[in-house]
Amino acid sequence: MPSTQHDPLTVGALLIAVSDNTNDLIFVKNVEGELLFANPAALQQLGRTHEAAMGGKSRALFARQEDADRIDRDDRRVMEGRRPVTLEQTLHLPGGVRTYSTTKSPWYGSDGQLLGVIGISTDITARKLAEDSLRARELQLEATIAERTAALRELTNHIETIREEEKRAIARELHDDMGATLTSLSMHLQGAYVLFPDEEKWRVRKAKIQSLLAEVVASTRRMQTSLRPTMLDLFGLKTAIGDLLAEFGEQSGLACRPSLPDEELPMDGRLDIALYRMLQEVLNNVAKHAQATAVEVILDIDEDQLALIVRDDGVGIADERLHNTVTYGLRGLHERAAFLGGHIAIRGNPTGGTTVAIRIPLAATAPSPR
Repeated sequence: MPSTQHDPLTVGALLIAVSDNTNDLIFVKNVEGELLFANPAALQQLGRTHEAAMGGKSRALFARQEDADRIDRDDRRVMEGRRPVTLEQTLHLPGGVRTYSTTKSPWYGSDGQLLGVIGISTDITARKLAEDSLRARELQLEATIAERTAALRELTNHIETIREEEKRAIARELHDDMGATLTSLSMHLQGAYVLFPDEEKWRVRKAKIQSLLAEVVASTRRMQTSLRPTMLDLFGLKTAIGDLLAEFGEQSGLACRPSLPDEELPMDGRLDIALYRMLQEVLNNVAKHAQATAVEVILDIDEDQLALIVRDDGVGIADERLHNTVTYGLRGLHERAAFLGGHIAIRGNPTGGTTVAIRIPLAATAPSPR
């Protein structure tokens, strides 16, 4: 290795050449915070000559007191900690506001005595501006997404409301028009039965007519209830849930255990039907996938929330299905709850089965003014 690399004069000349030609700011301060050395780049940013800057402290070198005090605090932290520190500094300089990535290290003499601080600062203003611009765009994008999501939820809820109103209208027509027609038909047939000859074939035909009429009446009632549960409009959500569970238990063969409040909960019709439909969807999932023998439904007020909890003793729900965003049933449940300001939690039970907990803030369930 050439001996010139160890020559103090040569090494000093190289350091001066680097210091004078770099765009980074290089500075040295003593323990009192007085500036002992600053390269041309540092002096240019400070807007001072070498003679005017040397010996100056932070408050004399920087126009803003906040900047000067922050710099002094950082210097003390480096000297007290006796280890290098890298930090970001935004400074108000004569040429404008600049941001630097600064590394400060304690400066020791040959005897190990702490003499002050050595620092080097790299201008990262352009990078910070780009990052700030990107962050602003991200925030704007997030706000736009949130706004569009809220608009879509509002539209979805509006469509659901219209659908429910249409179902209600069709159910009313089935009840009023079809029901009245079937009742009238039954009365007319009663009068016609006496005209039938007292023969076996006419008795068989009478029984067949009565059976067909009963099937039409039953089908009409099923369609009416499916479109709009009569119990919900007449007696409220609690009674409608009890009626739904009785019918579900009869059709599925599952043991249904309802736990309902003593009094009817005060909610408007829009929220009643939303919770009712959500419960229908959960029960359909239990019947299709749970392989359960029993299901428990709890409707209660939990602090400031309305809680509807469905718990079964089946095989549980698979993780891939739980996180499957293509499953419209589960997505619909989450969207309905989110629009009402609530949320849904679906989890497996320690002893087997699945629990679906729907929680809606009571503020959202207050009856609308009439």
